[in-house]
Amino acid sequence: MADNYPYHVNTANVKKFLEHIQSAGVPPKVTFQYITSVGFKSKNDRAVLTVLKFINFVDNSGVPTKLWQAYRVKSQSPKVLAGALKTAYKTLFDTYPDANRKDNEALRNFFSSHTSVAENTVTLMVRTFKTMADMGNFDSPADAPEAEGHVEEPALEVEEKGGGGAGVVKRKVVTPTPNGMTVNINIQLQIPATDKADVYDSFFAAMKKHLLS
Repeated sequence: MADNYPYHVNTANVKKFLEHIQSAGVPPKVTFQYITSVGFKSKNDRAVLTVLKFINFVDNSGVPTKLWQAYRVKSQSPKVLAGALKTAYKTLFDTYPDANRKDNEALRNFFSSHTSVAENTVTLMVRTFKTMADMGNFDSPADAPEAEGHVEEPALEVEEKGGGGAGVVKRKVVTPTPNGMTVNINIQLQIPATDKADVYDSFFAAMKKHLLS
């Protein structure tokens, strides 16, 4: 069993320290002395270092990693933290892909079955995880899958060129494949310049029949 899941007695200070990262300079090394010097003076706050090592914000010697650097950018920090948690708690997210949304009971069951610690320690593990998970963004648009069976409505655009030139018709087709991928096809058709409306009517009727059905 893996008893190395981190926990903090006062999980509010985990959140405060993560916020501190965004407002302070990058220290050459994070030590107990550093943690105390920036205002976290309780002996319990030494657990902050254990948490930071677990989520790979610092390496085993306490030196800030690239994740620490990336987390300092507030616009991307929730996504950075979510990615760090998915990696650090891989077994948890393998069990529950939506672990960040699971209730206390589900999380307690997981940590209980993967550790041999006392029940009150399991509770602290749950609180520590949830405190950080609540600060993360697990719904990044870049990672969101396409809705199953989604087909975008056809988009038809006509651009008129001046001086009697031909019109350009652009058609975008979005087609889902059996494996869930989406294929985008752009079709451009040239229309001869004419002042006869029935030519355009016939053209669009044919296009509707062969392309938009």
